[in-house]
Order: sequence, then structure tokens, then C-alpha cells
Amino acid sequence: MKKIKTGKPLSERESESLNLYLNEIGRETLLSDDEEKLLSQQILTGGAAADRALNKLTSANLRFVVSVAKRYTDRGVAILDLISEGNIGLMKAALSFDGNRGLRFVAYAEPFVRKAIEAAVNAQSGIFRLPKGERSPEERAGSHAFSVDAPLQNGKNVSLLSVLADPAAARPDKKVLETSVKEELLEAMTVLNERERNVVEAFYGIEQPHLTFAEIGEKMGLKRERVRQIRNTAVRKLSRNTTSDMLKAYLE
Repeated sequence: MKKIKTGKPLSERESESLNLYLNEIGRETLLSDDEEKLLSQQILTGGAAADRALNKLTSANLRFVVSVAKRYTDRGVAILDLISEGNIGLMKAALSFDGNRGLRFVAYAEPFVRKAIEAAVNAQSGIFRLPKGERSPEERAGSHAFSVDAPLQNGKNVSLLSVLADPAAARPDKKVLETSVKEELLEAMTVLNERERNVVEAFYGIEQPHLTFAEIGEKMGLKRERVRQIRNTAVRKLSRNTTSDMLKAYLE
């Protein structure tokens, strides 16, 4: 039976809340490209239909937030908090998403969701941080595995596994990211110096796994705040060196 670590140990009430939430979002229907375009235009236009369109666009993609939050469950923040912060990022992305620019919503929203979750992780690690790979006695004693195969509710066939992305499967937005944002980012990176390129490549996962500021700092022998400063300087250079709104949104 597959297991997933939920970060901080969940109370009985938190476990029940998580189960109910995952069961609810598991019933949401994914949107087509045309539906996303229509909803994005309704949101950008505003008016009476904007709130309904915003709710529909975000609700259909809540499972994506869970799949991203799952990657951060070993960083000391509870899965419920990670999902909550990710949903805020998803909402921000939906407010500025333009479906007519050739990018699916999950591809556009990923940096927003990731940024919101990492802000929560970095805030937590700024308060209390153990050496990499080391856990407190309380975490070792209290953290428990949450079964992703078990039904979310009695009599239901929906499980946590059914709403989480399979890390071994090809991501539906990967091709879009590779053929649009990634190519533009690589082209724009010619204005960066070597250290800035190293930070950008590590932070955005260019030809390598994505790393947080703290992990990049450990790898490069720099403080996390210094890495953040280098990344911000690089982003300003990249933004000035491109006319692509898609790339600018990805870098935010």
C-alpha cells in the first residue's frame, strides 16, 4: 500500500477535514481549452459573471494544487496548510490568466502556486530550521503515514491516490512549458552572469530538479537571503530582456 507523508502529524479532526476536502474536489470536472479561454475572458472582463467564472476555473484545478503541495510535505509544514497557501496562489493566477495567449491554466498557474507554497515553507524554516535530513524527536515520534489507497469515505471509491498526480506519469502541461516558456527563458538568460544563471536554472528547474532558496544556498555556499537577492536581480534582467508576457508571468 502506497503511503504519503503529510508533514506535521494530523489530528483526527484534521484527517477528517482532509478526507472530506479531497473527496469533494475529486468530483470536479476538468475543463477543456475552450472552456478555460471563455472563463478567463469572463474574469478579465469583470461584471456579474466574473465571480462565477473565477470559482469554476479554480475549482476545476484544485487537484493540481494538491499535486504540487504533495512535493513539499517533508518541509515541516502540514499538508493542509500547504494546500491552503497553494489555493491562494491559484486564485491569484486565475485573476490574471488570459486563455487566448496559448497556455493552459495549470501551466500558467504553476509558478503562482509554487511561490505561495514556498513562501509558507520559507516562513516556517525561518522560525525553526534543522540541518538537512534531520528531524526533531517530536516529528519522528508523531509524524505518520497517510494511506493514499484507502477510501476517503466509507462506501466511496475515491481515494487520495486518485486525485494526486502520478510523479512517474508525464505532466499534461509539460509539453506546453517546454515549447513556450522554457525556450523563451533560455533565450533571455543570455544577459545573466554565471552565478545568476546557476540560481535561475536551479530555482526554475531548468534541466535539473527544482530547488528552494535554502537548498540552492546550501549547494552554492550562500545564505538563503543572498540567493533570493540574486534571483530577484536575475528576474529583473530577464524581464527587461523579453517582450513575452507569458515569460514575465512565469517569473513572478
